[in-house]
Amino acid sequence: MRKTKKHKTYTIDEKNEIVREYLNGKTRSSELIRQYDIASFSVLQRWIIQYQKYGSVQDNRGKSSKGKGNYTRKKKLVPEQMSREELIEYVKAVEDIKKITVFLKHQKKNIK
Repeated sequence: MRKTKKHKTYTIDEKNEIVREYLNGKTRSSELIRQYDIASFSVLQRWIIQYQKYGSVQDNRGKSSKGKGNYTRKKKLVPEQMSREELIEYVKAVEDIKKITVFLKHQKKNIK
């Protein structure tokens, strides 16, 4: 059995109407939250921000947040397309990785 109360889900049109009611000054946020059984003030605030930014509330349910941060995809390294300096740095990095791997394997053996 569910311990918490599930709040009503709203269509985009219903959300837009609630936000317009708030922005027109007809009803205070606390009254809207109680009246429409909105989960919290932060939910209403998110709707308001989306409405002001996009002209409508957005429905992001079921959509992944991947690619929305500062994540940058790693550039695939192709040695044939590298300059001489880039290739030298690449080879040095690979050699360093190999040395570290051997060192860690050796350390692991010594610990046992």
